[in-house]
Amino acid sequence: MGVLAAVVRVLLRPSAALPRWDLLACLALTVVALVGALRCLRRGSTPQAGRAGTHRCWWPDRNDGWIVAGAWAAIIPVGLFFYAALSFSPEAARIVDAKGGVQAVSVQKVLSSEYVRKKHSGHYEVAAQVSVPFEAGTRTERVEFTSDGQVERGDKVWALYAPSSAKLGVLADGDREVLEEKTGGSAQWGVVAIVLFVAVCSLLWGLSFGGFPRASRGLRRPLKKGACRSLPVTVKSVGVVMDSTTNTKGVTTSRPKPRVQLDGHEWDLLLDPVIDPSHLSQEIKGLEAKLYWVKSAANRPGPKRVRAMLVLDGQRCVQGVLRVSAESECPEGDPVPAAESLPEGDGLRAIRTYPAWDPELHSEGLWWLVAGVVALGAVAFGVGRWATFILCVAAYGFLFIARMVMKDSRTRYLKGFLPDPG
Repeated sequence: MGVLAAVVRVLLRPSAALPRWDLLACLALTVVALVGALRCLRRGSTPQAGRAGTHRCWWPDRNDGWIVAGAWAAIIPVGLFFYAALSFSPEAARIVDAKGGVQAVSVQKVLSSEYVRKKHSGHYEVAAQVSVPFEAGTRTERVEFTSDGQVERGDKVWALYAPSSAKLGVLADGDREVLEEKTGGSAQWGVVAIVLFVAVCSLLWGLSFGGFPRASRGLRRPLKKGACRSLPVTVKSVGVVMDSTTNTKGVTTSRPKPRVQLDGHEWDLLLDPVIDPSHLSQEIKGLEAKLYWVKSAANRPGPKRVRAMLVLDGQRCVQGVLRVSAESECPEGDPVPAAESLPEGDGLRAIRTYPAWDPELHSEGLWWLVAGVVALGAVAFGVGRWATFILCVAAYGFLFIARMVMKDSRTRYLKGFLPDPG
């Protein structure tokens, strides 16, 4: 909420003297929330640690899409802090303090006019003499400004000046919004349009690749084609195994993944790394279930990996990948009639594990988030153009570092469940 409040403040008043105490107050709220989360981590497990809940969505798929959307949306506060730090004009502030305002003035002479072409647009950079009616008498002032169209003698342009203080000079522009922004007005419509565009694109990305997928969405298309098989099974145990995969370039990577072992079968149901194996084991170990999977080609070489789902008590489910080794026979199972949904219906709910709050698992990533907020706070204090640019880039980069260290912490956590080689 603190970052959102800062975004609103910048849009309402981008140009203000540094340090921006209003923005620093907004960031302070964010820091307090992050520090509060860190203090909760130090207390250890929550009262419901080790228990699992359910969700109508398959939450690992949803989380990935919304995390990417959040990374895109983070461009907005970082960009606006950079914009606010560089938009303040001391000259405009002095004119406003002298009770100056924005008025239309007449162009007496065009000294130079150069058209600057951009990729999809262009503008004129103009140097001209304008007639400014000060209280002490009308004076001709030399000004430089940009204009969307060509400027000629006698045209009207917008000027910011104080009638009682000619010594403060004149600021001119072809767009009144530019000058009003310098006097403490709201952001230009172009800036607002960019913010809305990025926000809408982030939302659409989240809905498209994360959205709110039903717990059984992963098998919908194979179900319609009648390509699914099923088999009653019993959950033997839930643990962790190193899963090795080889990409198209022949590079093999290995990472730990939660594994569901089925009694009497040599198949592994590999789950998403965000699922906590110890807590899932407490929920499903020893239970009877129905295993659904997508039938793969019989002549496919090497280990087989197919999308699968384990349905327990007809209500709860977990999704994963059914891994069958090259030496084992591919399960045959019973064909599932082509339908729009599984026999259990669309009311299935995904089992969601809630791991205990572990400082080693979460705190490092939170500290990187705190570092990003502190970097934006330094920008709000005013540190110069180049330092502002570096700090904004660093603040955005800290988000990705936080994501990376959290994934690395999760990997180390899962490796703790692997059997001791000795």
